[in-house]
Amino acid sequence: MYCLGVFLDLKKAFDVCSHEILLKKLRKMGIRGKTHDWFANYLAGRSQCVDIGGNLSVAREINISVIQGSILGPILFLCYINDFWRSNSLFSVLFADDTTCLAKNKNLRTLTDFVNTELQKIANWFRSNKMAVNAAKTKFIIFRTHGRRIDPLDCQLFYNMNEIGHPVDPSLISPIERIHNKGSTTCFKLLGVLFDEYLSFDQHITHLCAKVSKSLFCINKIKNFVNQGTLLMLYYAMVHSHIVYCINVYSCANKSALEKIRIKQKQAIRIITNSGFRDHTEPLFARLKILNVDKLIRHSALKFMHNYVNRKLPLSFANTWITNRERLPNIELRNADDLYTWPHKYATLKRMQLFTFPKIWNDTGIHKQNPVLFQFLSAEKKSMLSNPAM
Repeated sequence: MYCLGVFLDLKKAFDVCSHEILLKKLRKMGIRGKTHDWFANYLAGRSQCVDIGGNLSVAREINISVIQGSILGPILFLCYINDFWRSNSLFSVLFADDTTCLAKNKNLRTLTDFVNTELQKIANWFRSNKMAVNAAKTKFIIFRTHGRRIDPLDCQLFYNMNEIGHPVDPSLISPIERIHNKGSTTCFKLLGVLFDEYLSFDQHITHLCAKVSKSLFCINKIKNFVNQGTLLMLYYAMVHSHIVYCINVYSCANKSALEKIRIKQKQAIRIITNSGFRDHTEPLFARLKILNVDKLIRHSALKFMHNYVNRKLPLSFANTWITNRERLPNIELRNADDLYTWPHKYATLKRMQLFTFPKIWNDTGIHKQNPVLFQFLSAEKKSMLSNPAM
């Protein structure tokens, strides 16, 4: 199928939340009486003015915005947009003001028409809630496999701010730019991860390696002036943190792309241990008790799957996988407690988390029965460090 993802860019999201609408939504959530009065009092009585060259303008009371930098600010914003998903039929993923909407279909023209209809509903929701979308910065990607061709005429997306059922004003309709490999923009950065239309993550890994290279240059410059403990601290702060960030997402990249990160990590280990550039790194990883990239991918996947099996993930992940026992309750199976994965014929799918994560979990030993996440991960890390072939 084609999967169309729209990345909405909100204008001044935190600064335009209406206090009146926010208080209404809080009341509908069950916050009433003195508690509701407390929130009303917290939002009321705020003013702002402008200072130009020491001259202050007249202070004006403001009845919009949640206070940025406060603990309550993000929470109140989440309450404000919590009913966004009810406004449309797209699969909506929200992280603060980063809003992504997804839909899929085998026919691209049908998919585009459906998304255009839903985008108008979204525009009406933002208008009703006194918020605005920056159409110029809003982008969309059509996720697909390499064999799926795209006719540009079949994927024209528009942000239509006309109210549904009213006369159409063409000035309120703005085209949305498509991100694709042959266009001016080839990827989209979402929460620090670069997404392209084939989900290859090549550009994300290239960007990651560039950041690691800068860190390695700094560490290499001071390696003769500090001890190994300090170098380890710098490694975890400047190299390891970049590698493990969203490793569950980009781990589906192909081997040649991941090899770039493996090389950078090995360079870091050789710098920390002051080893030669041809020295074998496997014993160095074991001595420093550091997991290599492949083991970090496995370790992170096991953490995710442990949370999934013990139902500690968000509800959107519920029933992503089922056990063989749940699938075939009337048949006695030796692997009844293993997670079931669907048959597939595409090599690309074999790298996807939907198939690799349950396989990693099924291949894990007795440690996965431990319900305590920290103890489970510690045992798995010890096992991986003691078994170089894993």
